[in-house]
Amino acid sequence: MKRARRATLQYTETIPQVNDTTFDQLRDELLELDPRVPKIGKKILPKDYIMKFHSPYLVVTNSNRMIDSKVAKKIVTKVLQGTLHKEYVEVWGGYHLITTCRTRSFYGRNIDTTIKEGIVIVRLNKLVIISRYEKPATPFTFIPMIELLADKLSELGY
Repeated sequence: MKRARRATLQYTETIPQVNDTTFDQLRDELLELDPRVPKIGKKILPKDYIMKFHSPYLVVTNSNRMIDSKVAKKIVTKVLQGTLHKEYVEVWGGYHLITTCRTRSFYGRNIDTTIKEGIVIVRLNKLVIISRYEKPATPFTFIPMIELLADKLSELGY
């Protein structure tokens, strides 16, 4: 008789340590986004994706539903503290389980397996990217796009 395997968190790299930076410090440091950023986003992301900036986070989604500022603040704070992976992330009307932690990135999926959506959260020096994909996008196509966007933003000093 085979034993059922439990889903476990993949620690592919070290989990980010507690950061002294706070949400308010990041917000004050980054008051506006460089005008080159939307052009970079248009080159990397498909046409139906929307980028919205609210210091210190950038939201990327392919639907008109935007993230609530209180939820975003909670996510950014947990990312800065390195504790985002310890509990479900409630965002966009659903609960998401963080399945992969990297040095600067967190990947998660909706706990309701009938809903084909997930989240990708990337921590940069001055900015946190909070992004969501849903069917027909898959993690294999979406994650590289967000990581490329994060790399380009890092090159610009974010």
